[in-house]
Amino acid sequence: MRDDYRKIIIRRIMHQSSADQSANPSPANRWLFYLTLIPTVIVVVVLGAFFFSIVLALFTAVAAAVGARLWWVRRKLRQAMKTEAQRNEENGAIIEDAEIIEIKEDNKWDNKR
Repeated sequence: MRDDYRKIIIRRIMHQSSADQSANPSPANRWLFYLTLIPTVIVVVVLGAFFFSIVLALFTAVAAAVGARLWWVRRKLRQAMKTEAQRNEENGAIIEDAEIIEIKEDNKWDNKR
């Protein structure tokens, strides 16, 4: 019995809400909607293009700054390498640190087994 009471309330609410809204809006309301929608869309598109251009300009500036910095570091590194190579040629290319790796083969033990 209590469940039937709830169904009736839901039906009344649905009936009242659908009665308030008309199924076919008048042509004047439709034209008014379109006349307000068109300028709104134009403003949104213009603002979107404006903010996109700002973000694109910032991205370009940051990319240029990072690229210039990398170019500068590579240039300095190459200059330092050339200077070091010239010093080594003048001084006779002295090797300061070297490592000798000796490889031994123990075939004697493998052959006896």
